[in-house]
Amino acid sequence: MATPTILDAAFFERLFAGAGLAVFACDPGGRILAWNPVGARLFESCQRQPQDADLRDVLPREDRPVFDDNLRTLLRTRQPLEFRTRISGKAGQPTEYAVWLTPILDPRDALEGVCVWFNDITARLQLRRSLRKRERLAALGALAGAVAHHYNNLLCSIVTSLEFALNMNTLAAMRRVLRRTADAAGRATRLTQQLLAFAQADHRPGDLGDLTEVVLRYFDEHEEELKRAGIELRLDWEVIPAVAVPREQFNVILDNLAQNAIEAMPGGGRLDVCLRRHDQDKVILTITDAGPGIPPEHMEHLFEPFFTTKGELADGDTHRAGMGLAVVYGLVSEMHGTITAHNAPGGGTRFEIVLPIPRDP
Repeated sequence: MATPTILDAAFFERLFAGAGLAVFACDPGGRILAWNPVGARLFESCQRQPQDADLRDVLPREDRPVFDDNLRTLLRTRQPLEFRTRISGKAGQPTEYAVWLTPILDPRDALEGVCVWFNDITARLQLRRSLRKRERLAALGALAGAVAHHYNNLLCSIVTSLEFALNMNTLAAMRRVLRRTADAAGRATRLTQQLLAFAQADHRPGDLGDLTEVVLRYFDEHEEELKRAGIELRLDWEVIPAVAVPREQFNVILDNLAQNAIEAMPGGGRLDVCLRRHDQDKVILTITDAGPGIPPEHMEHLFEPFFTTKGELADGDTHRAGMGLAVVYGLVSEMHGTITAHNAPGGGTRFEIVLPIPRDP
């Protein structure tokens, strides 16, 4: 079939009628001027007729202000816009739609009307929700298996130690075994606390502190510990707006990142901490070590619970269990921030925490 050089009105009429979407041509106020067969069926499902109707009539009441806002924006900018709505049919079964608004221009590029397209995305969203549910179940299964594995190791260690203690003939030997038992129970307690912090984003009550003060105080208190590990601390900070953070929870974040840095530099090195304004609405804290960096294949799993590049869990240690960064991710998310990890250009790993500046000081 030859492509016509000039598309006449009949061609566009066939194109309009045969579209698989509900399409409406409206005046700038939203009153319907024309519609295609799918559009007529959409109105029929709402027990209405498109003749002399307003497009708002097919929308649920809560979405009509959204349509008005988009319509005003389109009349001002002449740029296509999109929003989503849910329309219930005759049987009460809701259908999800992506609604597109596009300008209709006359030959002189003056705005003549608005074209509104309704795309049924119900099946797509149901598929997406199903996939997300499967992913959550798979992640829950992996987490449950990892928890069971690590606690089994701890409980076996405790049971074995107690059996030894029962067969010891000297008080000193019994005390050594019971000490190992108490250490294993303590590691189990710490692992439980990390799991709770990850699951609940740590909702324990605590006082708020300014981000700058919390960061500077933490590294002032831990500078000697870093020195003993052969690590030089370099603090670079600028004056930023006050950002209130939960003091105890943010110290947990800093402690996990600092411990990661110490483990990444067993022979010593340098730790760079930088706090500055990211843009008009956010601040950024970067913590960069001088270690070997993160293998690319591990980067996307870095914040997953129980993921670790350090081998098997050593006697229930929570850092080697891979819970530290998962806890950090959960706490930062609870503060409405984001955390990302990158390999620094000069070597090492850089963690970037971006937090919003509160609108109400």
